[in-house]
Amino acid sequence: MKGTDLPAGERGAFDPEARRSPTLPSRYYHDAEIHRGELRAIFHRSWCYVGHASQLPRPGDYRVEQVADQCILLLRDGKSQLRAFFNVCQHRGHQLLSGAGSGRKRIVCPYHAWTYGLDGRLLQAPHTERLQGFDSAEFGLRPVRLAQCAGLLFANLDPAAADFEAEYPGLEETFTSSLPGYSDFEPARQFDFDIAANWKIVVDNFSEGYHIPVAHRLLTRVLDNSTGQCRRQERNYAFFESRSKSGYDGYEIDAGSPYRSWTLWPNTCLLSLPGCENLVVIRMAPDGPDRCREHADLLAAPHAPAPRLDAVRQLFAEQFNVEDIAIVESVHRGLQSLGYDQGRYVVDAEGGWYSESGLHQFHCRILEALAG
Repeated sequence: MKGTDLPAGERGAFDPEARRSPTLPSRYYHDAEIHRGELRAIFHRSWCYVGHASQLPRPGDYRVEQVADQCILLLRDGKSQLRAFFNVCQHRGHQLLSGAGSGRKRIVCPYHAWTYGLDGRLLQAPHTERLQGFDSAEFGLRPVRLAQCAGLLFANLDPAAADFEAEYPGLEETFTSSLPGYSDFEPARQFDFDIAANWKIVVDNFSEGYHIPVAHRLLTRVLDNSTGQCRRQERNYAFFESRSKSGYDGYEIDAGSPYRSWTLWPNTCLLSLPGCENLVVIRMAPDGPDRCREHADLLAAPHAPAPRLDAVRQLFAEQFNVEDIAIVESVHRGLQSLGYDQGRYVVDAEGGWYSESGLHQFHCRILEALAG
């Protein structure tokens, strides 16, 4: 980043060196123009999590997903290939499908019955036979790039973006080597949360463990906050591992069990909680400057012990994520106060997860993207 690209607030300019830097000025969390810039520079150009391949097991299966402000269609075509398209008819812009379903042979627009194959080709457009210069081959569905990483699906709206493998080198291996049964994982539970906070505040909160001993007392009985280590740090993701304590009544675990976490640019965070093999994949989707739609998939092997998996579900969905939502909504309100503009990053030389090093790195990426 160039010095001229770095924003300044009441405590000075953001600094690429975390130990010297004040935090982002509060306007970055509620300014509508900055939010529009993030949509263009980040979400329209980055690889964003959109689901798991097992959610589309058969030809004709489809799901409609959001990438920030853009609606896309995921499907498995007649040759069992996974595809993605913008969910919009090329005639007048009507959205084509909603929700999820199976058994599709083709896609028919409910407005004027333009009909598309599962490969996106326009098959039928009523009453266009006499149009001058009309070529149906030019009106196929607009494709969206789709990548698969260890069963996780990522979409990128930018046709010129670098390949997923180049942007996230070695990511798949961090899943398969850390979770021996990962190849059998599939979504076992799903959760949706509507959060009254800017999407970055939610990602901020998942980017550091500094708050855990204070804000998550039950989680502190599970995690040993003296053991967090960075296992792999790449430009677009970080992988951390900690160890557990022995838990509590109803969630007893062996002390020293692994707890793992990943943060992926721009808005995906993953957790593997001790107790049984699992992976919680969390997507924070912006819904304007002041709201965030959070979706989580709890992945596990089909034969995972139900009581253990239910304990993981309760700890995540009913305990510490509920606590986190209260935290980020309070921070969002506070960032609009006339009594606050900037704070300081609390970091350590090791860049540990129990400091705010990852938070500073995330903000560096935000500023780089906005600066082009």
